[in-house]
Amino acid sequence: MSEWSNKVKEFFPDVSLNKAAVEHVGLKDKPIPSYVVDWLVGRYSSEEGLDINSLNAFMEKYLPDKTKKEEIKHRLLDGGNIKLLDSLKVTVNLAKGEYEAALSSIDLSTKINPGIVKTNPVLLYGDTWGQVELSYKMNIETERGEVWVENFKIMQTGDMDLEYFIDQRKHFDLEEWVNMLIAAMGYNPEYYSFKQKLYMLVRLVPMVQPRVNLMELAPKGTGKSTVFSKLSRYVWLISGGIVTRAKLFYDMGRKVEGVIAFYDTVVLDEVQTIRFTERGEIIGALKGYLESGEYRVMGHRGTAESGFVILANIQIGSDGLPVHKFILSELPEFMQETAFIDRFHGILPGWRLPRIEKKSLLSAGYALRSDYLSEILHLLRAKTEYGDFVKSHLYSTGDIRDVRAVERIATGLLKLLYPDINVSVENFEKYCVDMGKELRGLLREQMALKDSEYKREIAEIVAK
Repeated sequence: MSEWSNKVKEFFPDVSLNKAAVEHVGLKDKPIPSYVVDWLVGRYSSEEGLDINSLNAFMEKYLPDKTKKEEIKHRLLDGGNIKLLDSLKVTVNLAKGEYEAALSSIDLSTKINPGIVKTNPVLLYGDTWGQVELSYKMNIETERGEVWVENFKIMQTGDMDLEYFIDQRKHFDLEEWVNMLIAAMGYNPEYYSFKQKLYMLVRLVPMVQPRVNLMELAPKGTGKSTVFSKLSRYVWLISGGIVTRAKLFYDMGRKVEGVIAFYDTVVLDEVQTIRFTERGEIIGALKGYLESGEYRVMGHRGTAESGFVILANIQIGSDGLPVHKFILSELPEFMQETAFIDRFHGILPGWRLPRIEKKSLLSAGYALRSDYLSEILHLLRAKTEYGDFVKSHLYSTGDIRDVRAVERIATGLLKLLYPDINVSVENFEKYCVDMGKELRGLLREQMALKDSEYKREIAEIVAK
């Protein structure tokens, strides 16, 4: 193993695992997020290695696949409650005035107690992993049997010691620390240049820093949606399809906040294929939210801290560069408006990253568990000392949106690269500030191409 991998094993013994074990189990072939896979493997790993028999026994009992659907139904019919580890999604049946749930792994539809939905409103917005307790009941009125979700506990990674994570930073040099983070994201750090690894870490910035708005434009196959869809339970991603005002911001009928209030990061993937209902109202609310963190829907005023990310596929020429000079020309029309673009903090140039190939995936070595990293990112969001450091170590003059954008991106990168804030001014500028300026500068160029009123150059921002 490499030196950085040995250090992960030594300094994070309880929250790291050998990625070769994950490949050996074959869980990556199942439609299970990385944070669930790593939790499962970590549960049955020790110094002696992976207890594959116990893991398989656990999966057989609590994580069955669709081929075991009839067996599950038999156990329910036989009486008694059963518990499963599965993802649950809830829909509202207005005709019947009740909630209905679906378990993805065994493709089973159930009834669910409204109290569970009120306690876990995220169930309304997509598949949510957790422990599901099921029972079988006979409906006296209809004389039909029904499967019910009796209890649901969202999957969590126990008690977290954020200060321990921060303190361990001192044992790694910068490249070792970066390699550790890239490996925890699910990639082989040896496959990327250092600059490419920094670009990939930018994908984590909206997860670790509140209200960071980014666009990532790239050809297909660069893995831009993989991290968002599999790394963290605090990310909501929709890939194509229909987005409603109720789902995104506020449901007037049920008086329930939308995903923007429940997740750390909201991601619209393949935006060219996304369609908005109540289009004008959603765009208006979205512009307001991107600017101030506040949104208004039919008299309802809400605030949130969620970051907003747009992912789009764009055409790339034989030279590896975007075909169109105005690279946003392939996005929906309203996303090409300068008033909308200016509310984002930067463009991540995904065309500078290689396509994902087998060798870019981890095959061996110790890395942090994905579920552990996702919880660390979530906890770091609330830490304010990083923002204080950034503001006190930056000199800026010029456009306030430029300054705000660079500050937020730099703050997120500081949390990722130097969580102990043990950093020189030179390295802070080189690895945090300059990346913020580069991403905002790319966005600036696009606005200048669209509207001559905008300058190509961003505000003057330097570390001090």
